[in-house]
Amino acid sequence: MSKIDYDKIFIQGACPTAIGGQAVMEGVMMQGPDRIALAMRMPSGELYLKTKKKPAPKPVMKVPFVRGIVAFANSLITGMSTLMDSANILETYAPEQYSEEPGKIESWIDKKFGAKAAWNFLMTTALLFAIAVSIVFFVVIPTWAVNFLSRWITNAIVLNLIEGILRILMFIGYVAGIRRMEDIKTLFRYHGAEHKTIHCFENGLELVPENAQQFYPLHPRCGTSFLVFVLIISLLLFSFLGWPNLFWRILSRLLLIPVIAGISFELLKWAGRSNGTVVKILSYPGLMLQKLTTAEPTNEQLEVAILSLKAVLVDADTPELAGFVDIDGNLLPDEMWRIGSEALSKKMPDEVEHESEEAEEEAINEAIKFLDEIDHHGYTTIILDPEAVSLQQGIADHYKETAKERAMANRFTNDITTIENALKWGQAALSMIDNGRNEAVMIMSYATGLTRTELITRGKELMNEDDFHVFEDRIQKRLMGTPVQYIVGSQEFMGLPFRVNPNVLIPRLDTEVVVEKAINIIKGRGWPHPDVLDLCTGSGAIGISIASIIPEAIVTMTDASEDALHTAIGNAELNDVSKRCVFLLGDMFEALPDDRVYDMIISNPPYIKSGDMERLSVEVRDHEPKQALDGGEDGLDFYRIIANKASSHLRSGGVLVLEIGADQAGSVKRLLGKNKSFTDIRKAKDLAGLDRVIIAERI
Repeated sequence: MSKIDYDKIFIQGACPTAIGGQAVMEGVMMQGPDRIALAMRMPSGELYLKTKKKPAPKPVMKVPFVRGIVAFANSLITGMSTLMDSANILETYAPEQYSEEPGKIESWIDKKFGAKAAWNFLMTTALLFAIAVSIVFFVVIPTWAVNFLSRWITNAIVLNLIEGILRILMFIGYVAGIRRMEDIKTLFRYHGAEHKTIHCFENGLELVPENAQQFYPLHPRCGTSFLVFVLIISLLLFSFLGWPNLFWRILSRLLLIPVIAGISFELLKWAGRSNGTVVKILSYPGLMLQKLTTAEPTNEQLEVAILSLKAVLVDADTPELAGFVDIDGNLLPDEMWRIGSEALSKKMPDEVEHESEEAEEEAINEAIKFLDEIDHHGYTTIILDPEAVSLQQGIADHYKETAKERAMANRFTNDITTIENALKWGQAALSMIDNGRNEAVMIMSYATGLTRTELITRGKELMNEDDFHVFEDRIQKRLMGTPVQYIVGSQEFMGLPFRVNPNVLIPRLDTEVVVEKAINIIKGRGWPHPDVLDLCTGSGAIGISIASIIPEAIVTMTDASEDALHTAIGNAELNDVSKRCVFLLGDMFEALPDDRVYDMIISNPPYIKSGDMERLSVEVRDHEPKQALDGGEDGLDFYRIIANKASSHLRSGGVLVLEIGADQAGSVKRLLGKNKSFTDIRKAKDLAGLDRVIIAERI
């Protein structure tokens, strides 16, 4: 087996978390502090997400060793339940591949006691069967087989060691055998996706497949490592128990399972939060076995794992959900209709006929109560839409509008009257989105014109209804994937305000690293009046920041988009640097006179591979300008232009500074190296430790 690079598993800057997971049929289950999420990809390609809240942890979970026994039992129950849940979901939504007729006993229990009782019976039976098989295969058979050696070997320690080694070999053989099955291969790929995603999160990187792919599909806190700890500790512990008769040997091994589980749990927790030499040695066998139980996942499988992880990172008061979602975890409109209409059909008759005003009033009140309940779970916009309601069984047409008006009136006067309550509603609506709570505050500030401080101090004030409509509309746009920066029309960059719109990319934190490197170079060179060219300026964030921080700088900014250039001009005026900025319309260097040269050329050109565009997040893929993202088939089209032409627009001793994709450093350095005009070509990393900047000097 190839040598493990421990630095990619026990990463010095990583922040261990309590996040754990499990691969299931066609998906991944993740456990967070207060909830469990199950994300799956159906054979049709659709994403399914189910979340449920966890009960509050019991005090016993704070007691060392004892908590390991409880965690071991819980993991067995949760693991089996989740596997059966995933099978049930596939059976429901992909019956052509996964459905099968229920057995006679299951059908009888379902008919006699209900579906829930049948489900509990199946889960309990499956769990007991799995435990029984494990005891026979990994406890009874090894000690029974080694019993024959006692005729020739009398040393009890040696016999126990042989038994333990046989048990480990049987386990490895079992894993190696099932690994050949196609369904298990897929399961192990999702296992790898689970590990890579947790690594990505613990290292503070954005949760996207491209970031997660850089990690090993191995993790020191894996359940596989836990099982290896159990096997090794049992081997050592049993070696000192002597060699009684077969019955007492089997009984002693069963009785000591809780003790071994408690010790193994503590070792696993220690391994997960430490990166010392001892931990690496202890973790090595488990990591080796993980090479059998994991496989390299596809980006699509990583998307499922990331969806599951994001679903457990929400606020504690976020409602549970179950249904088909987009890649960001938002229920699809059709799914909202389905959920709402199913609930509607359960709560209300197909037709409503009333003979008195009292009966009509009662029906309307019931409708309002139901619509409020749907509102609480985030389905208001869909259910209150008359066309959607008309597709399903509902209230008779002549009550529909009345119920709607009453529900809307109730919604604004009782539930969301104050700024504080409206904000809470917005934060709950965006709770499945990274940084959703903060984004709701930004949108509220935009809608009301109040600062963050004023939102707190004036939170009890009644909210203007027009302001609420603006707030609600922007929240809905955010739920549909519109970036919050486009919604509020601004983004801070390098401590400066910038107006943004769909004509320009949203300035990002990674690019601040590029600007900081450029500013340090300018200051270090001591140029009296640095002449800087910002290619593909977009919003002007790079060039305007340099002009603002370096008062002596003259900055030329070019862009092929006239709309983008207008945005940049407005941002230069906003930051009071327009007198030292020049704006030129044109594609790359075509906007410049042939003889124009600069002290520095800086650029954040398009560098996403064309084939990767569809895999970008909804916010980026569907809303940011594609011409500012697509770098061609290999992502290097614009770097080739820069490598060929930049040197003719740089003074001797001038510097080229480029932002790059995390995996492009080598390729861009090679392109620049072909142009003999560049020397001292080097790379620099961003805050996440990824290659982000290429710097080269003109000879």
